[in-house]
Amino acid sequence: MTWRTPFTALLTVPASIAIAIGLSGAGIVAIEHRFNAPEWLIPLPPEEARAILTAVATAAMTALSLAYSLTLVVFTLAASSIGPRLLKRFTTERANQITAGLLGGTFLYALIVLGTSGKEPARIATVVAGLLAAASVVQLIWFVRTVAQSVSIDDELAKIALRLKDGLARLKHHSSGDDDVPGDNEFLPVVAVDDAGYLARLDRSVLLSTAIKDDLIIKVDRSEGDYLLPNTHVLSTNRPLRDAAYVALCKAVRQEPARSDTGTVHFSINLMVEIALRALSPGVNDTFTALAVSDMLSGALAEIASSEPRPEVLRDPDGRPRVILPGATFPMLLNTAYHPLRRAAAGNGLMTEGLARGLRRLHSVASANARRTVEEHAGLLLRQMEHAGHMPEDIAAVRAFMPDAVRE
Repeated sequence: MTWRTPFTALLTVPASIAIAIGLSGAGIVAIEHRFNAPEWLIPLPPEEARAILTAVATAAMTALSLAYSLTLVVFTLAASSIGPRLLKRFTTERANQITAGLLGGTFLYALIVLGTSGKEPARIATVVAGLLAAASVVQLIWFVRTVAQSVSIDDELAKIALRLKDGLARLKHHSSGDDDVPGDNEFLPVVAVDDAGYLARLDRSVLLSTAIKDDLIIKVDRSEGDYLLPNTHVLSTNRPLRDAAYVALCKAVRQEPARSDTGTVHFSINLMVEIALRALSPGVNDTFTALAVSDMLSGALAEIASSEPRPEVLRDPDGRPRVILPGATFPMLLNTAYHPLRRAAAGNGLMTEGLARGLRRLHSVASANARRTVEEHAGLLLRQMEHAGHMPEDIAAVRAFMPDAVRE
């Protein structure tokens, strides 16, 4: 969804929360003046009410500025060692959005109440301001805890691995069964991109609803995250389109000039590989972080290791195929993950042992075709170690962690 993009999320979500809370202040003051709340209900002199509101407004804005400035410093330091995409994820985290909206809304609320209450004390509105201040304190504590988890490499890897497993499980679910779909030569190219850039996202709900409405079968020719040149075709259909369907399909394709979190399995794998490569670099030298990446990648790829390669197919309620997406095969994903890790770990005996253990885990759950791919990677790892000049004893130690077929 577009509200998850960094620019939109940073402005729209916190601003909406802040404006809603701020405008509620004017409503509470109007209601209180309209019905004349009795003084005995909330005995609060005008001077004390204004002092409380002033203190709440000052504290809310101070807390907001300090929280963001300190957190950006922490994320900048983390991005230098973990990955620069953490800064983009900072704006799309739900806790960050709610914290900014609540603190900003409390500030606006106090200002609006101060400006609209007049000479009469807004007793109920002042009490609500105190409650907002208490809620801001609780939210700030949750915010600090969330930020601390976000810059923890183990927690961050666990989140990425969970998204990867969910994406692979979705692919496996939509790829299961015999897919009665037309051949590639039966589709006509219909939608192309106008500019060069990354294919950021495909709105699958729009694709499916358009296919059902116009009785179409839509074939997606490119994967999310691919860099496309102008006039590159993205969508094809099994027959010509009506003008309304063409407009709807064009809106379902979103292109961006910079790479972003597309939510695909390819992006999650590349992000984990990036963290591992940075950890294995001489400047960071954090082998155990790279080992954690290898372990979590093997756990996630096990989701589809036993599945046969098929495209991802979205079906209508009657079970007929409507949208055909490129999908992802186990050999393709294994190559994406383990080729760069193997090259970077050639001179690191501890990391090569971790890669061997991961390959052995995948080999134990893989199908017959997938096992051959795993064995090829295991053989390449041993050859890479020989080329790097490892001692025969070190190579034998790594071979002991290999799948049985490779060891024999």
